[in-house]
Amino acid sequence: MTAASVTPQPFIIRQQEAPGSVYSYGDTSAFQRLGFGILILYLFLIYSRIFDVKFSSLHIPGISYRVILVMVVLSGSFLTALKTNIGKAMLGLTVWFVLAVPTSLWKGGSVQLLVGSWLPSFVIFLATAGLAGNFAQCRRAVSAVTWAFFVLMLIANLWGSTEETGRLFLPHGKFSNPNEMGQALLLGIPLWGLALLNAKTAVTKAFAAGAMVAILLTASKTGSRGALVGFGVLLLCVFWRSSAGGKLKIVIGGAILLMAIAGAMPKKLLSRYATLSEEKGVVNYGDDQLEASAITSTASRIQLLRKSIKYTFQHPLFGVGPGMFVVAEDADAIAAGLRHGTWQGTHNSYTQVSSELGIPGFIFYVLVIFLSLRTTARIYRKTRGDPRVQDIANIAVCLNYVLIVYAVTVFFDYIAYSSMLSVFSGLAAALGRTVEAEIDRRIGLAPKPGPVHFPVLSPVLAG
Repeated sequence: MTAASVTPQPFIIRQQEAPGSVYSYGDTSAFQRLGFGILILYLFLIYSRIFDVKFSSLHIPGISYRVILVMVVLSGSFLTALKTNIGKAMLGLTVWFVLAVPTSLWKGGSVQLLVGSWLPSFVIFLATAGLAGNFAQCRRAVSAVTWAFFVLMLIANLWGSTEETGRLFLPHGKFSNPNEMGQALLLGIPLWGLALLNAKTAVTKAFAAGAMVAILLTASKTGSRGALVGFGVLLLCVFWRSSAGGKLKIVIGGAILLMAIAGAMPKKLLSRYATLSEEKGVVNYGDDQLEASAITSTASRIQLLRKSIKYTFQHPLFGVGPGMFVVAEDADAIAAGLRHGTWQGTHNSYTQVSSELGIPGFIFYVLVIFLSLRTTARIYRKTRGDPRVQDIANIAVCLNYVLIVYAVTVFFDYIAYSSMLSVFSGLAAALGRTVEAEIDRRIGLAPKPGPVHFPVLSPVLAG
């Protein structure tokens, strides 16, 4: 996770702000402060999955979400989020989601998906992008997610199961799918890379490095081939951005790490990973059932991918309806003389959106990812190499890596409507919105911070 060491680049000096100008790193409203505090708790809970294994009856995540929704509305920070380019793209995706419901193959099912899944994800985007009032709060939000992935790793090892398939998963909750858990754990690696970059002592550096290794080892136990590809792309991106010395360290350290993980991994999982590039595993480790399952899974995914592309061009404007790919695939199978379809999703988030929401929905989805990547890359290019803002460069590049991992791994899973993109695109939007004021403050251009005035909904609330 080392950032390239380059000659500090000059900042673009903007005209001195007039007295009384509002800076986003100043004081914030009571609604915003309360909402942000609850948001931090919520982000930790949804990624650590503590309540999937203990105390689920307390419904703390659901209660936290409802409080966040109220605070987002009362503080007016939803308007702040929607003013960003990422927010506009996310709003476009939401609007198209709603427009796709009336033409859905099953309107009731699409409405359930809209209300139960997408709208909560959209609210979490608004909260993440809008409630962070300054760079320090952005950093706190990223830190909460970082520690959540560490706790998820511990929970996966303590309460996870490998029964039946030999792949690690949680028996209950969101990560009962090993592919989703593998992706989530992989997202935690760049975040702990950020902790490593910002560490000040040998002890904290060793802890961060150990957390990265432990998370990677746990992710490898899920047997997710999409996560394997994502990790490979992540290494290539880090390698490309590193200095010559850094590249050598990555090659040597990466080789040692991969050999150690391969040695610790169950051999039947190695056989599954071998099917990524072969019709049959090159080496058989004595688990023909797992290998055959992996090969069958690959063939099934290719077939589903073809069908999702077919539905995209058959229904280019609004798709077959949100969540209705399985219904369309079932109808196709029955028309072909089969008893029923596979009732499986597309296993590709991009074609999940294109087949269910149409090509405009696909464009909005890709635009959210692209703008999030561009925002974090732009901040990194502007701040890298300058010790005054090195922590800003670090958080920008590591969020960029997280988004790269997301963009790659969703080729292998259908999770477009989950909160994964909402949170990390929201963090990118919040960082892009607050970082300029932080840069100005550090280089001495900004006036004394003034209060932030979050818009309110009515004179009554304003009073």
